[in-house]
Amino acid sequence: MPKQQHPTSPARTVGRSLRAPLAAVAAASALATLAACSGPGSDSGSSATATPTAVSTTVGDTPATLTLFSAAGLETYEQGLADAFTAKYPKIKVKLRVEADNNYNTVLPRLLASDSAPDIAAPSDLLGGVKDGLLTNLDAYDKAYGWSTKVPASALAPGRVSNGVIGSGSLYQAGGSAGPLVGVFYNKALAAKVGMKTVPSSVSELEAVMAKAKKSGITPIVASNQDGLIGHLYNLLLGDYMGAQALSDFVNHKPGATLDTPAAVKATETLQKWIKKGYFASDVNAVNQEASYGQFTGGKGLFFFQGSWITQTIDKTFKGKYGVFPMPPAEKGGKYAGMTSNTLAYSIAAHSKNKDAAALFLNFLTTPEAAKVAVDNGYAAVTSDSAKTPSLSGTASEQIQTGYAAIAADNGFDSWIQNAAPAVNTKLTQQLQLLVSGKVEPTAVVKTLQSAYADALKSS
Repeated sequence: MPKQQHPTSPARTVGRSLRAPLAAVAAASALATLAACSGPGSDSGSSATATPTAVSTTVGDTPATLTLFSAAGLETYEQGLADAFTAKYPKIKVKLRVEADNNYNTVLPRLLASDSAPDIAAPSDLLGGVKDGLLTNLDAYDKAYGWSTKVPASALAPGRVSNGVIGSGSLYQAGGSAGPLVGVFYNKALAAKVGMKTVPSSVSELEAVMAKAKKSGITPIVASNQDGLIGHLYNLLLGDYMGAQALSDFVNHKPGATLDTPAAVKATETLQKWIKKGYFASDVNAVNQEASYGQFTGGKGLFFFQGSWITQTIDKTFKGKYGVFPMPPAEKGGKYAGMTSNTLAYSIAAHSKNKDAAALFLNFLTTPEAAKVAVDNGYAAVTSDSAKTPSLSGTASEQIQTGYAAIAADNGFDSWIQNAAPAVNTKLTQQLQLLVSGKVEPTAVVKTLQSAYADALKSS
């Protein structure tokens, strides 16, 4: 998770996000029913093997107690999931084992290796867990339940591991799809003033709206770059021009993946063009995140490229006065892309003695009951009726749900490039500040970030 992505301290790192309350969105309709499979055999899901083959999906009426390892910051959310699961399967109890947020990542690996391992957890170090044999290979359950057909491929990709690389191969973390939407927040009054009547369907249409705003004396983009948070917009542009898969490959260290591409340069050139046209406030390098919230809610700009976690802050004074839509594709008719972290994805401990019941819990996470818990706790979630075209109508909560679904439909979920390596995070802030001040060119930005990435891979 990138620095200052979220106003509270994260309990987990890459791939997991702490609860970021949005207003609740109604979740609805079933995704798919359970698929039956053969009963457990000698290598069944109830054994201690890390790679079960003969698994059972008919365990809903078999008494069992599951332990879910939870970070304190997610306790309310995960208790809601546990309660909803037990309401559906009364004979299976789910008990939370709660650890302080700042201890979660340290304690979990040792706990997974112990005789008292929890059944279910969300490890921040997926590669380490797989390498050390601490996590269950979920391929047999994926086949039995059909998760790969229920859940967007880009939402499952962060849970796949092959030859020490995340993004493809066997599944070790699964569930439904829910998380924050990073997109384009807009001031309703200013949008009406510049005549924005529909959601821009391409980057050029978005630029046209910003040009009108600038001509009308309205700052097109509110941002903070003292902390490098123009990076949210930059990351969205990278996803647009590179494509979600190529960007994810870079973040996940796929062999041969690189940022040094014409597409990444084009994204950087687009950002530079907006800087030169004066679409940002002249002092954006001196503005921090908190101040940018105040500028947006104070009517100081039309657009704000941010994540839906900000609603908990801006709703206090600006509720009903803003909307949000997903970043439009580079070209009209292109695919949506955007950063998120899957809050409905979990792993099963290799030492779990209740793998079949734990897998039933993971399958439950693909249902509308689990989606409702997610949205009630501040996330957008994929539901069977949520694939609608983004529009300027509806509440901000409904727009967040719709925007998330649009990205899901295009398998467009990716991650923040900061997550590729700490050195990339440091260099990104520096390079974005230099780009704003006119002291570096787009090609140099891309090459610097790629160099930091390559050096990090060598040192690891």
